[in-house]
Amino acid sequence: MKKLNNMKTKQLIKIKMILLAILFGYETLNAQANEKLIKLQPIGFGLHIEQFKWSDMEMGVVPANKIVVTVNTSQNFRIEPEIGYNSMKDKNSDLSDKSIHLGCSLFLMGQRNNTNIYGGLKFGNTTHKDETEDWQGEKKDKTLKIFSIGPAIGCEYLFGAHFSLGGDISLKYTSCKEQDTDPEDEGQHYLSTDTGLILRFYF
Repeated sequence: MKKLNNMKTKQLIKIKMILLAILFGYETLNAQANEKLIKLQPIGFGLHIEQFKWSDMEMGVVPANKIVVTVNTSQNFRIEPEIGYNSMKDKNSDLSDKSIHLGCSLFLMGQRNNTNIYGGLKFGNTTHKDETEDWQGEKKDKTLKIFSIGPAIGCEYLFGAHFSLGGDISLKYTSCKEQDTDPEDEGQHYLSTDTGLILRFYF
């Protein structure tokens, strides 16, 4: 009889422990779900650090890391203009190579605790000027116009209200054409993936 009572007592203790564990787990999950979200600041500045892209290198275009201006119109929508600039000069030939990029992104956003996930559309326009030299030694300018557009998705981890670290990936359709050429010349068109690391400082 005593053994039976002891077994019942042990079973009751186990059941109580299981119920307490379930209750504790529920309260923990509920607290995380109700955790106060970090409010996104309306304005931010950052740096979009990109890798070299073979498609750009083949055309003689040196990709530039870009400065981004983040404008959060709400907790769920973001407009992000960007600008990038490169300038190089060959000391031997004295020929220069310059490119300037202007772009903009439109994103819908959703926040989970300290992680902000966003997706939308990116587009950009790059002007690349390249000095060349003919067989007589005369310099000539060649200008490329490059337009790109495509979907993008990314996320950022918020280290408080004023700094975040994140990254994104996009699939871009790019059109490249030399300026002042035959109108029937369609130039080059290609698809490429584009990835980058983004540091943002909010104010």
